[in-house]
Amino acid sequence: MKAFLLLLLLAVIPARAAMDITRELVAPEHVAPGQPVVIAVTFWTDSWFNPPPEWPDFVIKNGALMTTPLPNQLLSRRQGGTSWSGIRLERQVMAWDEGDLLLPATEVTLTSASQAPVTVQLPELKTAVAWPEGVEQPDRFLPASSLTLTQKITQYHASNDGELRVGDVVERAVTVNATGITAAQVPQILYAIPGTDTQRLTPENTLLKSGRGQIEGAQRVEKLRYLPSRAGTIVIPPVKLRWWDTAHQQWQVAELPGSTLQVAEARAQGSESALRGTTDEHHWRTALIVAAVVILAAVILLTRRLLWRSLKYLHHRWRNFWAPVPLPKLTPEKKR
Repeated sequence: MKAFLLLLLLAVIPARAAMDITRELVAPEHVAPGQPVVIAVTFWTDSWFNPPPEWPDFVIKNGALMTTPLPNQLLSRRQGGTSWSGIRLERQVMAWDEGDLLLPATEVTLTSASQAPVTVQLPELKTAVAWPEGVEQPDRFLPASSLTLTQKITQYHASNDGELRVGDVVERAVTVNATGITAAQVPQILYAIPGTDTQRLTPENTLLKSGRGQIEGAQRVEKLRYLPSRAGTIVIPPVKLRWWDTAHQQWQVAELPGSTLQVAEARAQGSESALRGTTDEHHWRTALIVAAVVILAAVILLTRRLLWRSLKYLHHRWRNFWAPVPLPKLTPEKKR
């Protein structure tokens, strides 16, 4: 009986669990401006009776917190003979200029209904950010761990003759696949060329994810349509994209070949005009108009008397409608 009461007492005692929180900056040794790095915050507990964690504020100096969502992860560790379970929150940050990417030291107070508040000190985190040697245009600087460049050139013809002519369309679509970047970092690649008008389509941006939903990079598809405005030769230039390889710390150049296209004169309208000229459509229209005028004149001639009487009757009714009506005088004329 005493053993049963002891077990019951232990069961009703509120669970008291230890809590801890850690923060780390996941970054390589060399970080360039525009290269995303990860801040990882992990909430640890030796029991799951604690309330949901309250994450600390992400205060960053010389950098910006990105809005790209990253999936949370479940972790475990063993420390001092105690098993800990953790949930890890990751956020990406990025520095746009060289200097120190800094996360100031902060305090986080963990609260639970079954124990006193616990204050955890999170130390300062810092990493150096520097431009690599050979940067020519900082606004076009593209750091990535890997990058591929592909293209597709498509011709749209107004007819099925298979020949490119003035008035047809040539569409060039360039696809950039890169890891360790955001789609907004890819600079403009396609530009107008002489002898054509251009139509720029809205770029298509897509996140590249791993099997577990982890964001690895981005894909950007840029499309430009060339509309040849005169006959001759148009030269679609090659594309060169210089990017910084953060995995090997060296410059790389991705290239796409150009193309030379012959543009013929616009499709002549002479044959169509000749076909229209051999038809008698406009003669039939003229004949119908003349016939309608003759019939209308004959009807007026045959019914002229009836029409005249009708006009006189309408005129009479019109005058009677607007004729003044005399009213009786308001004061008598004869006086007594």
